[in-house]
Amino acid sequence: MPGKAALEPEIALMVWGALTNPNVVYVLLIVGLGASASAFYVPGTGLLEALAVVCLVLAVLGLTQQPANVAGLALIVAAGVLFIVDLKVHSVGLTMVAAVTLVLGSVFLFPSAGGSCDGSARAARLSPWLIAGAAIGSVGFFAVALSAAARAQRIKSKLSSSELVGRRGWATTALDPRGTVQVESELWTAIADEDAAIGAGDEIEVIAIEGLTLMVERASRSEP
Repeated sequence: MPGKAALEPEIALMVWGALTNPNVVYVLLIVGLGASASAFYVPGTGLLEALAVVCLVLAVLGLTQQPANVAGLALIVAAGVLFIVDLKVHSVGLTMVAAVTLVLGSVFLFPSAGGSCDGSARAARLSPWLIAGAAIGSVGFFAVALSAAARAQRIKSKLSSSELVGRRGWATTALDPRGTVQVESELWTAIADEDAAIGAGDEIEVIAIEGLTLMVERASRSEP
């Protein structure tokens, strides 16, 4: 077992090295915030929630090892909140404000170059390319989410409860009791209206609709 004993310190040093790298910590923070926002709109799997928790915990640990600026961190969190609000109000202007807030928070998150004589401040500076990539990626990600949200609202306005009730589809994730289903080529958040869980791939039937959430049950074998 000497090999394993020697490997563990090396892994610990690699993890510690990552957590003391401001660029890695920044990526963990952005991914964690993005996963947290996505978890509100893609419920049922638990994967996004787990990803958000892991990334944010590691980011917080890393931030404690960096000369992080609280104001910069607050701006980044505020940008995430603005992006989420934008999914509700559908405003291009708000998206731009969120993007600018994200960039400003990223710039101020760590001290700029030229602080200390030993170069520690320079080492803590974020890559401008990374900041630009995070801003562009966030705008693109939330633009896609905004488009999906707007599309769902249009579907909601066109479909009435009577049109959906009785329709059949497939569970794209396990419903225990909440998950996602596909009905009429569209993905919906759904809740299983029965004690037994519905597995991924099972055929379902819509029995009611509440807003954009479908109440479903496992479909009987015979077609209606």
